[in-house]
Amino acid sequence: MKQKTFLKVFSPVFALSIILSGCGSNSQNSEKTATKAKVDFKVSADNKGEVVKDATFKYGILTSSPFVGLYHPVLHANKADGVITETVFGKTFPVDDALKYKLDDEDAPVKLHIDKDKNEATLTIHDGVKWSNGEDLTSKDIIASYELLGNPKYTENVRYNGSFELIEGMKDYHEGKAKTISGITAKDDKTVVIKYSKLSPSLLWGDGFIYSFSNAKQIEKVTDFARFGEMELTKRPLSYGPYVITKEVQGESVVAEANPHYYKKNEVKIPKIEFKAVAPAQASQILKNGEIDYLTDIDANVYEGIKDIKNGNILGQPSSFMSFVGFKFGKYDKEKKENIPLENTKFNDKKVRQAFELAVDRDQINEKIYKGIRFTPSGSALYPPTVGKLKNEKATVVKKDVEKAKKLLDEAGYKDTDGDGLREDKNGKKVTFNFAFQGGNNYDQALADVFIKSWKEVGLDVKLVDNKLMGKKEWDQRVLGDDPEIDLFLGAGHHGSDPSRQELFGRQSQFNYFRYTSDKIDEAFKEQRSDEMFDDNKLKEAYNKFDDLIADELPFFGLSWDTEITYVNKRVKHFNVEDFTKGYLPVEKLELIKDATEKE
Repeated sequence: MKQKTFLKVFSPVFALSIILSGCGSNSQNSEKTATKAKVDFKVSADNKGEVVKDATFKYGILTSSPFVGLYHPVLHANKADGVITETVFGKTFPVDDALKYKLDDEDAPVKLHIDKDKNEATLTIHDGVKWSNGEDLTSKDIIASYELLGNPKYTENVRYNGSFELIEGMKDYHEGKAKTISGITAKDDKTVVIKYSKLSPSLLWGDGFIYSFSNAKQIEKVTDFARFGEMELTKRPLSYGPYVITKEVQGESVVAEANPHYYKKNEVKIPKIEFKAVAPAQASQILKNGEIDYLTDIDANVYEGIKDIKNGNILGQPSSFMSFVGFKFGKYDKEKKENIPLENTKFNDKKVRQAFELAVDRDQINEKIYKGIRFTPSGSALYPPTVGKLKNEKATVVKKDVEKAKKLLDEAGYKDTDGDGLREDKNGKKVTFNFAFQGGNNYDQALADVFIKSWKEVGLDVKLVDNKLMGKKEWDQRVLGDDPEIDLFLGAGHHGSDPSRQELFGRQSQFNYFRYTSDKIDEAFKEQRSDEMFDDNKLKEAYNKFDDLIADELPFFGLSWDTEITYVNKRVKHFNVEDFTKGYLPVEKLELIKDATEKE
């Protein structure tokens, strides 16, 4: 399963007690190694008590907005919906310690075999794997899922990207030039062969690969993609995993019950899961009331309210999260299905981008605002500690340097010609940079003010778009829609386990919010897909080089890496966050006990 696909999670709830302005050092040097979180957490918890066999596991999902309700393994476009879907379907392809798919796993729902000589992946369905209606999972379902992903009529599909075009015939199918995908064929009812123009190790992390499948008969019922979110396929998808969705309270909660036809139903210890949307402002009280068994991605604000909680355990591990300030370079052309950089954007000069980064004291923000839970990224920020052995040991951390920022702006021709303290552009004209910042509370406004004040310190005039914070829907529409009024934006999200960053910088990726492309990036993606990359040492070298490339070209700068903080109620007998992330300890294998304190 592709772990935590990079999604547009842009609602930072900041615990801001002071406004930082011009604080921190003006060091001329970059640190040789990345900083790390100042707070240490344990990774597992054990509780004693009598096991309850018919208990409901209350799965909290921290979100500042209601569930969208697109419960679909191929096309979910919202983190909360993705969590629900991935839990319900389970791991079609189990992963190893590096979060790569296990090859030739006879026990998996679908066995994956790779033939490097033939550039083929063979998918073999395990005997006994059935949909929740009792029908067999078949080759038709796998092929229909790929055809749904590449359907040329689904123009709003943000999941499709260039990596899928390594499948032979996918590009022609996606462009409406072919009725089928020539490179995907059924060998028999239980076996599908996928032919690639080139195989690369990224496939083992899910690049150009669907991690779970949809029911072909439900797909056939989709006739109007404008109403895709209302379809049975997305609201009540059939499942071959441990659970199936049985009830939904729109935007608030989802109930999933054990799939009676699951091929490992004897291993399911939790018969029912209730997923509940938990607003950050209410999270502390909800946890103290014992309303939730599990909640993760807890931010600094929520953590401050529960760090001494008595009815549960606070666990932690490095996160795949990255927050960043992104620069806008162009637009997405829906006809060409390609990101098109523009010639005269405000950020075409790299010296200007560098000045924006150097003006901000990220160490102070992460230490004081985020209570030491978040920390300043190294290198490009694209490779948090979760990448393990692929870590770039030579990557540096850029420190705040006001004088260097001013010097770079002078060299770029941005000078204060009228004495008002704000710089004019190289043509002597007033220039304002419009900043898109999603918010909804006083903390968000305060942090936005920190950025704006920091940039003003070096003479840059930055204002919030329309002089206000944006709601989530507006942010999504305007940033993804390339509103020309937006010059830069604050964004955040979780990286997928695949170390390729095709989703962020691919020429065809709609998640390339920056609309930044370059020949060097194209070459880097090509290199990462070469046959040589099956050598772990060469793979590390390639990704470290890509990290250096993005850090140098600077289409964005990282603000924070994070610690994934998890609350687990003492009703849970045993929990390990590392095993949970890797799927070694999925929800269905947890046990709940009754003799534990549920409330404070």
